[in-house]
Amino acid sequence: EFKSYEDIAYTKGFLMVSSSPLTRSSHHAGDDFARLKAAREKLLLCLP
Repeated sequence: EFKSYEDIAYTKGFLMVSSSPLTRSSHHAGDDFARLKAAREKLLLCLP
């Protein structure tokens, strides 16, 4: 079930998804922000 939520989010353009029954967004917020920033920078580098 949570994998399908993750797939849907990525299909809609989300750069990072944490989807599990015990996900706490605030617990790893710093790490997640760094991963999101890296993903965004990678995406911007690939644009023409």
